[in-house]
Amino acid sequence: ERWPVGEPHAARPAMQRITLEVILRTVFGVQDDSRRARLSDALSRAFEWGSKPRRMAMMAALGPHRVTERGLFRRVIDPADELIYEEIHRHRDAPDLAERDDVLSLLLQARHEDGSAMTDVELRDELMTLLVAGHETTASALAWAVERLVRHPDKLARVRDGDEEYLDAVCKETLRLRPILALVLRRLTEPMEIGGRLLPAGVNLAPCIYLVHRRADVYPEPLAFRPERFIERPAGTYTWIPFGGGVRRCLGASFALFEMRVVLREFVSRLELRASDPRPERIRRRAITLVPERGGTVVAERRAA
Repeated sequence: ERWPVGEPHAARPAMQRITLEVILRTVFGVQDDSRRARLSDALSRAFEWGSKPRRMAMMAALGPHRVTERGLFRRVIDPADELIYEEIHRHRDAPDLAERDDVLSLLLQARHEDGSAMTDVELRDELMTLLVAGHETTASALAWAVERLVRHPDKLARVRDGDEEYLDAVCKETLRLRPILALVLRRLTEPMEIGGRLLPAGVNLAPCIYLVHRRADVYPEPLAFRPERFIERPAGTYTWIPFGGGVRRCLGASFALFEMRVVLREFVSRLELRASDPRPERIRRRAITLVPERGGTVVAERRAA
């Protein structure tokens, strides 16, 4: 409802605000607007700090333990940590903890194999992982979906008509053509033969999602944005891998696809959209994710009621 009309506006930052609010509600169950705003502001500053290429290079060079000792990092992360620990203590003392279904409440009730509860530090680490991984990736996928749809008006119109099967196919085709992560890592726990080579246990493998999704023998016209392909044939377990594959597939895969469908449905039903530039946006790296170079910039107008 607050989307600027009649002027170019990037989708990714707006989508990131939406997905961050969604993950905060899911992880913490926070209904209070002021508490959620404080969490959102502190986390956004921390995430933005860590996404800069120069700082990513510094973290890679120094390693996580040395980075966390640096004053600049602590000044950014400490305010977010303080609010997270505040939520942990608030939830731990809640009289209705057993009835709550937010992620933090469930983690507080979880137990290790020896029967012990998770410590505050363990909880903080689990929560931060969920918060980081659970919003930026989905926001970038939504921005790519918008970027693709405005350059294919016929496909945008079909989504707007309320075809739920096609909407799901649009999300899957977006993640095929524009995966948010280029590769996934696996470490062999036992020897394995791949492509005629016997690899020993302990070797790290990096299947390239980007290249698998562009195999012409699996996806005819691999560079074309054609959601219909996922209606004609379901996504393959080992050929459509934006969330990784096998038993270690991303925990949030179903959640992310559901969120993409809901947000896209609302977005295209309320706004008339067109590309601000006919040229497709190039892929740009943001931290470890692949995002639209111009953020998925579109021009929107209000749709008649």
